[in-house]
Amino acid sequence: MRSLLSFPKLKSSPKIWFPGALALALGIMLGCETVDENEETAGLEMEKVVMQFDWIFNAQFAGFYQAVEQGFFAEEEIELEMRGGPTTPHIVDGTLNEPAISFGSSESNVLIAEAAMGKDLRIIGTMFQSSPMGWMYVRGNEIESFTDLADKRVGVHDDGWRVIKLLLQKQGVDISNLETFNCDYDPKVILEGEADAMQCYYIDEFVKLEQMIGEKAGVFLARDFGYDAFSQVMFTHAETIEKYPEVVEGFLRAVKKGWAHAFENPEETVDLIISKYSPELDRDYQLGSLAKIEELMVPDGGELLQPIESSVLTAGQEHLLKYKLIEGTVDFDKILQQQFLP
Repeated sequence: MRSLLSFPKLKSSPKIWFPGALALALGIMLGCETVDENEETAGLEMEKVVMQFDWIFNAQFAGFYQAVEQGFFAEEEIELEMRGGPTTPHIVDGTLNEPAISFGSSESNVLIAEAAMGKDLRIIGTMFQSSPMGWMYVRGNEIESFTDLADKRVGVHDDGWRVIKLLLQKQGVDISNLETFNCDYDPKVILEGEADAMQCYYIDEFVKLEQMIGEKAGVFLARDFGYDAFSQVMFTHAETIEKYPEVVEGFLRAVKKGWAHAFENPEETVDLIISKYSPELDRDYQLGSLAKIEELMVPDGGELLQPIESSVLTAGQEHLLKYKLIEGTVDFDKILQQQFLP
């Protein structure tokens, strides 16, 4: 997810099966004593579940990969299929219209907008306690404060221009000279002077910029200027809550265990990402990203999967209404279903 109301593309990907068979075969070949990791669950009927990520397979979803790898989903009798891809406007529809039991992840303000349009979704928890959205720049290029962007050329993603205009207006500055244009996710946009600043994710594109120019990399985080939102918010269809509450509960238990394992074993986790999911990714890049993700998931050393505060969603809705980004309102007592959090 890379802007206020943009949604990522869902592309079909191979099912991610639970480990065990390969290890057993290798053990027999080498004459070693082995234990089938699926031995306890082999006779059980697994519940097929789909998880729709709102971005590519990278460190942003490391907890899910480890939950599969360590057998945490298998323990909950869940057979998980993971899907992800680049930006497109179908994450919510793709999740809600999936025939199988399905969950998705997105920004809270995106889900508010979709719920306001009548989508029958339910929010079951959040991974990130704040949004990693921001605008990165090269230090020393006549930019010292966020308000300096009011008369600069800024690269944005999809409808990201709404967010920067909204936040600059909240700072009380004239934005009549602000110029925005759609750009991709490569830092060369600012390094080659095409833009003065560029919309980014603190856990992703900014990590790459830091790798390229070190301390000269600067970033303004949207959360520091009044953008109240949760990110990587997990949601599902209302029907899933009603018919399969035990699956929702087991799903969240596995997710929490997976993230705990990922943060306790960062090197192993990045090796897993590159070997099984995205071999084209840079290892140091993913290690840096995972460290920043931990900052967002457990701020001040707190617990994983902390509950969403409805007051933050209410504030987000008020901003969306004020700037005419939505028309209807959302009953948060209805769509917030966090009783399943472990």
